[in-house]
Amino acid sequence: MPVRKIGLCYRSVGGRVPMGGGRRGVNVESTLERDFVLLSQFDGAVTGIEEQPVRILWAPGRSYVPDFLVTYGDGRPNDLVEVKYSTDKALLAGALEGRFAAARAYAADQGWRFRVVTEREIRTPRLANIRFLLPFRDRPVNPGLMVRIHALLQAQGALGVAVLADLAEGGPERRAHVLPTLWRAVARGELAADLEQPLTMLSILDLPTERAGA
Repeated sequence: MPVRKIGLCYRSVGGRVPMGGGRRGVNVESTLERDFVLLSQFDGAVTGIEEQPVRILWAPGRSYVPDFLVTYGDGRPNDLVEVKYSTDKALLAGALEGRFAAARAYAADQGWRFRVVTEREIRTPRLANIRFLLPFRDRPVNPGLMVRIHALLQAQGALGVAVLADLAEGGPERRAHVLPTLWRAVARGELAADLEQPLTMLSILDLPTERAGA
């Protein structure tokens, strides 16, 4: 339960980001927070994100509420996260160090980590890829086509997007028919791709590691 209510945002862009997979949606106060949540949305190990999760006393009569608590299901410690632009004047001046030190101590007591995350870690090729993939994630599946795609990858190993699409449907003239299914599979984690690099027709696709030997 958030300890601070997010009100109307007059100087930034607020809203709610759905997480999918049965995870609760997340309220955000800026486009940078939204982009951070989008990154977490595509991390299969993230089991949930809670906005405005705790209130931490850092000086007499003064408290601090970090932006998010991110929980994981893969053994990683939870992350208590503050999202800030690297150009934030208070951040550059060191004026936030008192509250950050209190947050680090609080997180350590809980067995968590405290992190300050800026646009340098958020607005990366991975985020651009996620924005591209989002519209494909809820498209209808083509079961027959997916069977052929899986068979090709099992038989030949990892293949480039264009090559896989052409083999799956008999040539370049049918490529546009296959691509939405390929991107849907990547968006849903049914095919593996390197999301740290821009997705192109040359990007390599493969079966996820846990399925490759099945």
